[in-house]
Amino acid sequence: MTKNPSNSDSILVRSIGMDARKEAVFRMAFKMFTRRHYQLLDTGGTQTPAVTIIDVDGAEGMAIAHRLHSEQPEQRILLTSVSPQADSVFPVLQKPVRMETLFPALESLLNGSPAPGKPAGRSGATVMPIRPEITIPALSAAVVPSPTAANPPAPKPVTAPAATPRHTPVLRPEEIRHFNPQAGLLGLLQMIRRDQSSVVIVDDQQRILLQLDPIADQAILLTDDEHLKSLAREEHPRLQMRAPNNTDVPPHTSTRHLTLQSLLWQMGAWTADGRLSQQLQINAPVQLKQWPNLTRLTMLPDALRLAAFLARSPASPALTVKMLRIEPHNLFNFLAAADSLGLLRYNAAENPDNRIQPMMPNAPTVAEIPAAKRSFLGRLLARISGL
Repeated sequence: MTKNPSNSDSILVRSIGMDARKEAVFRMAFKMFTRRHYQLLDTGGTQTPAVTIIDVDGAEGMAIAHRLHSEQPEQRILLTSVSPQADSVFPVLQKPVRMETLFPALESLLNGSPAPGKPAGRSGATVMPIRPEITIPALSAAVVPSPTAANPPAPKPVTAPAATPRHTPVLRPEEIRHFNPQAGLLGLLQMIRRDQSSVVIVDDQQRILLQLDPIADQAILLTDDEHLKSLAREEHPRLQMRAPNNTDVPPHTSTRHLTLQSLLWQMGAWTADGRLSQQLQINAPVQLKQWPNLTRLTMLPDALRLAAFLARSPASPALTVKMLRIEPHNLFNFLAAADSLGLLRYNAAENPDNRIQPMMPNAPTVAEIPAAKRSFLGRLLARISGL
C-alpha cells in the first residue's frame, strides 16, 4: 500500500503520456519547490511512485488511467488535460500546468483523498473531485407494468456537453489603469531600502506598523496583511518614519518576521492591484535583469512563466500578453513586484543606467549558441514558456 511520505522523504512521481520536454519542465519545477522533495522517475524505473501524473490528451490516455486504477487501486493518480471533464473520477489539472496549482493538488493527494460522497470543492487550481457525488433516486414503491407499457419508449441519447472554448486574454489600452510606484507605502519602502537606514514606520496615531533593517534585510510586521494591503492601495497614506528604539516592540507582542525583499515583492503586487506602473509603457520593451528567487518569495500567478519569458529577451507588455496568453492584471502585478526589487530593466529617461541595451549587429544571439554547449538549466528555461 502506498504510504504518506513525510516532509523529509523523497516523494517519487511517475509520468505517463508526456514527452521529454514536458518531463524536463516538471523536473525543474520539482527542483525549485523546496517545501518537499519531489523526484520524477526515469522511464522504465522499477521504484513504486507515490503519485502518477498522466497526460490524458494523448492516445488512450483516460483508458490508461482507468487500467492503472483497476490494477493498483491504492495508487494516487493526477491527470492533466487541456479540456478537463467535469465528471472525471480522478483529480485533473487544466493545462498549461502552473506551480501554484500543481503543488496544492499533489499535497491534496498525499494528505488523502476525500471520502466518497464528499467531493473536494472546486478552486482556482482547477482540481476536479476525486469521487464525484452520485445521487441514487430512492424507489417509493414497486411499479407493476401494464400491458400497454410492454414497449416503453427508447431513452433519449445523452449528448456530451460541448467543450468550452479557451479564454484568450485581450489587452485593451483604453482599459489600462496606472499607479505611481514612487508614492505611498511602496515608495516609502523603496526609499528606505535605497538609503540603507533602520527605521520604524508608524501611522497617524503613532502605532507601529513596521520595523525595518535594510542592512540585515529584515522586516518585523506588527499589523496584519489586510491592513497593509489597504495601506498599499492608498496613494497618500498618513505614515511617518522615525529612528527605532528598544521599546518599539514590547515583550509578548504578536509579530511576524520577513525579509525586506519579500515584503517589497508582496507590497509591489498589492500596490499594483492589476494596474500598470506609470514608468512602463504598454508597447515599450521590458526585461528581467535576473530571475527572482521565487522559492523565497510569494508565488504570484504566472510568475514562473513570466520569469522564463522576460529573462530571455526584452518584450513589451502587449507582446507578453499575446505570446503567453495570460491575464493583463497578473502581468502588471508581476512587473510591479519585480520592479520593486530593482529586477526590471526598461527605457526610462530619468534612469539611463537602467536602459535596455540595443543588440549589436555582430553580437552572437542565443539561437547561435549550440544547444549542446548550453547549461542544462538554460535549455529548460528555453522551453518552459511552451508548457
